[in-house]
Amino acid sequence: MIKLTDEQNQIIKTDLAPGEILKVIAFAGAGKTSTLVEYTRRRPDMRFLYIAFNKGVQKEAQRKFPSHVFCRTSHALGFRAKGVQHKNRLVPGFKANIVKEVLELDTYEEARFTIDTLNRYLVSPDAKVSGDHIPFAAKTFFREKKRNLPDLVSHANRLGRLMCKGSDERIGMLHDGYLKLYQLSSPVLDYDCILLDEAQDINPVTRDIIFRQSGSLNRPGHPASIILVGDSHQQIYSFRGANDTLKNIRAAKTLFLTQSFRFDSNIARIANMVLEVFKGEDKKLRGTPYKKAKKPKWNPKKHTIIARTNATLFKKAARLCTRNRIGFVGGIQGYKFDSIKDVHNLYSEKPVFNGYIRSFGSYANLKSYALDVEDLELLSICAVVEEYEKSIPGLIRKIMEKAVDAPGADILLTTAHKAKGLEWDDVLMMDDFQNLVHKGGFTNPSLADPDEYNLIYVAMTRAMKNLRFDSNNDVPEFIRLYRGLPGK
Repeated sequence: MIKLTDEQNQIIKTDLAPGEILKVIAFAGAGKTSTLVEYTRRRPDMRFLYIAFNKGVQKEAQRKFPSHVFCRTSHALGFRAKGVQHKNRLVPGFKANIVKEVLELDTYEEARFTIDTLNRYLVSPDAKVSGDHIPFAAKTFFREKKRNLPDLVSHANRLGRLMCKGSDERIGMLHDGYLKLYQLSSPVLDYDCILLDEAQDINPVTRDIIFRQSGSLNRPGHPASIILVGDSHQQIYSFRGANDTLKNIRAAKTLFLTQSFRFDSNIARIANMVLEVFKGEDKKLRGTPYKKAKKPKWNPKKHTIIARTNATLFKKAARLCTRNRIGFVGGIQGYKFDSIKDVHNLYSEKPVFNGYIRSFGSYANLKSYALDVEDLELLSICAVVEEYEKSIPGLIRKIMEKAVDAPGADILLTTAHKAKGLEWDDVLMMDDFQNLVHKGGFTNPSLADPDEYNLIYVAMTRAMKNLRFDSNNDVPEFIRLYRGLPGK
């Protein structure tokens, strides 16, 4: 049996009344899962529902928790009730060219912003689509183009109806679509206590489903207690509509897990510097001393590389693949190399297989669209294509041939988003993250989305033993500046 810290014991001993809410702020690697497992073990007569952020976490949780804890994702709950009837027409997202054609819209931009408006509604707690769901970028775009703002609310409603009815085979059902239908049905979850993991990354529609269970709206006479667990500094999915539940929900009690069992005080110290300067955090993350007498040295032939973008990973993979066994966390399919090839073909005026990319007609049109709607992923692909030009097909072919499954790789490559929840002995951070230093001083925190600083914190705290930085990464310079501050 593991030895529990005082912080863990305080949480485990906290009994909650029906409808009561407990917040647990758990820093990176601080043993949140083991704490929740022990909490449930000591209450065998209660029915628990554990809500995981994704399928991988849900499967791992099911293995660890006792049998009276039911582990689900929010989408799994929604699928059983509202998604199963659409199981043969599920799609990961809508493409602007298809929506433009189906709704008979004038431009790709109008189609893109229609999709964005619908997506913002689907992840909201709201009952109807409204002007509040129109993205700010859409209003800015049409104002700068001196064009009237289209009726994006009406367009989004039409698209949503087609999604639900299935009357046009070109428009499938989104996973967020059936989750929204589930939320609108006001479901009742028959559990005594709900454990909401990664609460900082839960979107408002999921939050509405869960928190209705703690009040009188859904469960008169028997509200569920709720334990929120997460770390506001690991919120990295705002672009998907995540809204930090830890900050936005009042709780009867707030407790903390600040000791990380993943890494020692050296990594904790660097993470604390970033959180203090760029997030205003005054509570300190504590590391656990390395157990052996001497920490293993950095292994240049076996480590994990974490980057901000797929484009940077492509460049790194191109250099590494001839002499190293490389692998990609989650599989190479998730890193959009096919998209790089298709954009290159469009750039070179060669046949394009991807219908979405082909529909732009020219590379100039595609890049103009990416700039107008601020599609950062597409813009990063354009940057790679323009840098490597004719070398693209050969490099992609070589990477695809040389890459192995992650367990067999010596050097793993991943984005910070895909690294969330994982850990490795040795980590190298690339140089494409938000700059921490500007003109010899700290970057003004207000000049970047807080998620960008959170991504740095997430990437740093994946390392268990050694953390290193690419030669152009400015974290070492940031550390020197920090240590030069009075009292540091």
